[in-house]
Amino acid sequence: MSKIILSILLAGLFYVVLLVCFKIMGKREVNQLSTVDIVINILIANVAAGGIVEEEYWLDALGGVLVLVMLQILMAKFQIKYPRGRDIIEGESSMVIKNGFVDYDELKKIRVDLDDLMMLLRGDNVVAPEEVQYGIVEKNGKLTVYTKKNPTKTFPLPLVISGQVKPKALESLDKDADWLMNQLELNQFYRLEQVEYLFYEEQKLVIYMKDGIKKLKIK
Repeated sequence: MSKIILSILLAGLFYVVLLVCFKIMGKREVNQLSTVDIVINILIANVAAGGIVEEEYWLDALGGVLVLVMLQILMAKFQIKYPRGRDIIEGESSMVIKNGFVDYDELKKIRVDLDDLMMLLRGDNVVAPEEVQYGIVEKNGKLTVYTKKNPTKTFPLPLVISGQVKPKALESLDKDADWLMNQLELNQFYRLEQVEYLFYEEQKLVIYMKDGIKKLKIK
């Protein structure tokens, strides 16, 4: 009986600990979690479960959970401070369809086959790639679709995030970093480090900064 009571108490303890830990790590919907987030969350749950089942190791399990949570918090802070590091760890969003054409090379890079892509398209009620203006596989594996019936005027991938130029997004736009920097200089804009986001929008560069939005004409 005492063993059962101990298991119940440990289950309650780890329940409270996990609630606090996930509260500290921040809230995100499941479909917003990256692969790294999912793996860490599963690992934390497994370590906690081990502490409940193997009562004699509950203190070790508790320490393991706290270490994993601390590492995840430090990693999140690192990714915020160093966006390029986040791209290396979690990868970047990939444009796999542009103006109805599938980018097979990009599919190969992210290890998604055509059958998987078609399944993802059907999930967005799209029958064929020809209906798609832009199709983007996000970091979490979700497919974001902009159809030709409801086209977007803004290129969906940001060209700059937190002052860091995104070469992959520029490549999807058929541009490069030299072109971007030249356009900024032509508009006498030299404060790239102050840019939160920069998007391309029909012969304009739309720049989001902490003090407002600026639109520059492409020359």
